Amino acid sequence: MPPSRPPQSPTDTIPTLLSALQNTLQSDTLTTLSDLDLLQRVNTHATAQYKAMADAAQGGLGGDLAYLQQKYGDIARYTSQVDGIANKVDELETVVRELEEWTGELEVKVRRLMSSNVRRERER
Repeated sequence: MPPSRPPQSPTDTIPTLLSALQNTLQSDTLTTLSDLDLLQRVNTHATAQYKAMADAAQGGLGGDLAYLQQKYGDIARYTSQVDGIANKVDELETVVRELEEWTGELEVKVRRLMSSNVRRERER
């Protein structure tokens, strides 16, 4: 059993307690500062890495943009031709509908004429 110490007065232990608290706070502060310094270095590295990626992407997109604009110009010509053809088809469909109406009217007239001719022949 360790030898027993005489009880210390609270005023004697306060400086020891304050010194231990100071050491703990300094250690905790240094750890936090080290963590923040590491975080700053990681962020700086990530920023540089993402900037390089963004620069590479924009450089690649510049060439792609010119290519896509050329292809759009080529397609625009065909699109205008298709639009012209679609307009002509619409006009032809209108003409076909009119011809179908006229054909129907002619069929009715031919039937009437034929039935009147059949009646005349019967009357003879």
